[in-house]
Amino acid sequence: MSAYLKCPQIEQCKVIYVEYQSKVDWRSSRDILHCNPRFHNAPRFDCIIYETDDDLIAMGELFFVFRCHLPGNVVIDFAMVRTFRKTTWQPNTRTDCPIREKMPATAASFVTLEHVVHGTLLCPIFGGKAEMHYIIDCVDEDMYLRVNNID
Repeated sequence: MSAYLKCPQIEQCKVIYVEYQSKVDWRSSRDILHCNPRFHNAPRFDCIIYETDDDLIAMGELFFVFRCHLPGNVVIDFAMVRTFRKTTWQPNTRTDCPIREKMPATAASFVTLEHVVHGTLLCPIFGGKAEMHYIIDCVDEDMYLRVNNID
C-alpha cells in the first residue's frame, strides 16, 4: 500500500469583497476590489491597505488573487501584492497628500485576505523618480481618517 498526499487545488480569483468597519460611523461597509488583466478589455489591479507588524497602513497593488483548497476542507485566500513603501522623497510642488514608492515586481509579497483592511486609491506622480504615488485620502471621510491615523 502506498500513501500519497492529495495536492491542493488553486483557483484564481478576479474580484474580492472586503468587509470593514467604518471609522466615521462604525457601520459595516464593503469594498469591491478587482484583480483582472482583462476587465472590460483593459487591465485593472486595485490597491489595498493590509495589516502588518511594522507599518500601520501597509499598501500594495493586487497582482494575483487565489483561493487554495487544502485537505480537510480547509480554504485559504491569498493575494500576491506589489508593495508600496514609505518614502522621504517630495515633489517640487507642495502637497499634503502622503506619498508611497512602488517596489519592483521582484519584491512582491503574499498576504492572506483576512489581513486586508480596506481598498485604497493611489495616483502615479508623473515626472518623479522611480514609481512614486500619491495616496488619495480625500475619497471619503473613512479613508481620510485611516490614512492620517485619526481615531
